Amino acid sequence: MKQKVWDKKGNQVVKTKWKEFDEQTNYIGTGNVIANTQVSAFIRPWSQVECNNYTFPEGQLMNSDLKQFDGFRIPRNLLDVIKDKNRKDSVILYMFFTIRNKRVFPFGWVLSRRDYSTIGWQIVRFPGESYIKRCSALTEAIQYIQKDV
Repeated sequence: MKQKVWDKKGNQVVKTKWKEFDEQTNYIGTGNVIANTQVSAFIRPWSQVECNNYTFPEGQLMNSDLKQFDGFRIPRNLLDVIKDKNRKDSVILYMFFTIRNKRVFPFGWVLSRRDYSTIGWQIVRFPGESYIKRCSALTEAIQYIQKDV
């Protein structure tokens, strides 16, 4: 993973071709994270039914993990992997975004294994928005969450 650099305010320094993302970012990290431009969480498999000595119906814990992404469209290619009933291990879902007028605008999604190896990713396109800037920002973010290859 790429080494993090911090500014005097304690924010992670990120340099991409997208100034808006760079200025808003305060941290990019692995696992369960809520930061200025990232939300990510471990997502348990469909078959996991036990948590804190309680038993739940199949799928309930997975759906609970996905709740923080409600209202956002997780790309179908990643959602199919997440909701695969044959998946046995937890995965990590990452959503990267910018904020404008107090609204969250996701631009990139990454799905990884517990060992931080990437399963897949997707850039969200918006009309009139620069795909190159979004690609640059997601490519940079992935360097902080993906294990060395």
